[in-house]
Amino acid sequence: MNNEKGFSLVEMILTLSILFLVFGTLLPLANQMMFNLAEKKVALHVAVAKNQAATRIKKGDVTGEIFLDHMPYSWQWTEPTLCVRYYFFEELKESCDMY
Repeated sequence: MNNEKGFSLVEMILTLSILFLVFGTLLPLANQMMFNLAEKKVALHVAVAKNQAATRIKKGDVTGEIFLDHMPYSWQWTEPTLCVRYYFFEELKESCDMY
């Protein structure tokens, strides 16, 4: 559908429609994947914090704070519960386990 003046209006509208369709479906999918990855990364950091807290609890400490990727993870041991407090997207969360 080329002519001497370039692409026709129909071709431009079709091309733009396809581009909007592709990016309109891929960007939300990529955003959701990045959010899920961030959740899993924070869950790993919480597990590392609990592991380090268990080592410190054996030494007699009952509270502490560690920094992973420049983010604070504070933990507190109140027998038999170990709680880790952390921020996830500027919201304070808490993960507690009983031992």
